Amino acid sequence: MASTFHSRKDLVQLLELAQLCIKASSNRDDVDGVIASARSVIPFSSLIICLDTAPTLRVSERRQLVHYGCRGDAIEHYFERGWQQRDPVVLRAQTQTQALVWEDAAGSESRHLLSGRGLACAVSGPGRSGSTLISLALPASRHPDEYLGALDYLAPHLHELFNRPGELNRCGLMAPEISRRELEVLQWAKEGKSNWDISHILSISERTVKFHFGNIFRKLDVLNRSQAIAKAMHYGVLTF
Repeated sequence: MASTFHSRKDLVQLLELAQLCIKASSNRDDVDGVIASARSVIPFSSLIICLDTAPTLRVSERRQLVHYGCRGDAIEHYFERGWQQRDPVVLRAQTQTQALVWEDAAGSESRHLLSGRGLACAVSGPGRSGSTLISLALPASRHPDEYLGALDYLAPHLHELFNRPGELNRCGLMAPEISRRELEVLQWAKEGKSNWDISHILSISERTVKFHFGNIFRKLDVLNRSQAIAKAMHYGVLTF
């Protein structure tokens, strides 16, 4: 690890943070607690986590971002300019297995979500665990090289955190927007209820039930109920 983490105290803090990640869910309170503890290990001024369900991360929507200390107007500016498609930090991080300093990605300061000096690390998990980019800005008094080892160690733990149940689960964040009524219809379909059954349970017409299913199929890009139920459960919008 980098020189900053040679002391016993620093290493203990790092290991304790990893344990906290392992025990946490992806609920906002748990994630906030992990990020607060991470700041005691890597003293960042702002941090942004980009999540995707694909093995190769593509930043295309705001809902993929979990951020701390990053201005909303800066995020809007980033997407309005289309910088998410050519962000050099994102592109460079995906080509290497270790954390990198922003300066190593040419021109990063002008098109990255954060500004100043910092470091980033991309993680791609096996199977359907998706991909994650962690990028953080440091105060001017801190040198990014000093924290590369710590971010390398923590990044896989942070990546797994967003695969666990909770409101910030990566699949849930990427899920299509299903309305409350559509979710009720889908939930009863999962219980094996017919259109007629659902219409009586919800006090609506069968035609309205079919209308809701049409919207559900379109939003989830599926052809039938079984596929809709499976995909909704994959996204976490429908529970067992």
